[in-house]
Amino acid sequence: MKSILLTALLALVLQAAPLRAEPSPEVETRVAGILAMQFKSIINCERCDLREANFDGQFLRLAAFQKTDLRGARFRRADITGIHLNRAKLDGATFSGANMAGAVLTGASLRGADLRNARLDAVRMSGADFTGANLSGANLRMLEYVEGTSFADVTAHGTIFRHAYLGRVNLAGGDFSGADFTRSKGLANAQLAEACGDEHTILPPGLNIPFCKSGN
Repeated sequence: MKSILLTALLALVLQAAPLRAEPSPEVETRVAGILAMQFKSIINCERCDLREANFDGQFLRLAAFQKTDLRGARFRRADITGIHLNRAKLDGATFSGANMAGAVLTGASLRGADLRNARLDAVRMSGADFTGANLSGANLRMLEYVEGTSFADVTAHGTIFRHAYLGRVNLAGGDFSGADFTRSKGLANAQLAEACGDEHTILPPGLNIPFCKSGN
């Protein structure tokens, strides 16, 4: 996609005559049109089949991929701030190092996804399924819309949940060693009893988490 865009822009520049320091209004208009068409094709792809697609390092802010099949897709270090992935299939997808702040993941399936060191602050994820995902080093601050979300069997070493609302979230089988739940809300001992952590796990006052067994 990026190569198509660059080729189109280069063609316009070569067609512009005579050469000048600033592009003519005509060139600017044509470039704007190409950009609009290109980003329209990128941003709106509801119900598309994009299994194993490679979006590594791409700029896809506010993209709309509702109900899209993105199983096994790669978004490493991509800027997908505010992306809409409602009810998308993202099982096994890779988001390591991606900026997903403000994304909408309502009802999405991210089973076994790699979200290491990703930014997911203020993400809306009601009903999302992260079962078996790797969230180590990820930032999930300030979550609010999480009802029905499953973090079952996740690996969340050093994951940040500061100021996150975690009421009615399934934590069963999750490893939260070193995770930071400072000032998180809605969290209950009943949830934590089904998960595990270690001496570096930070919890709000009055809450406790069992230590993970060796080799967990």
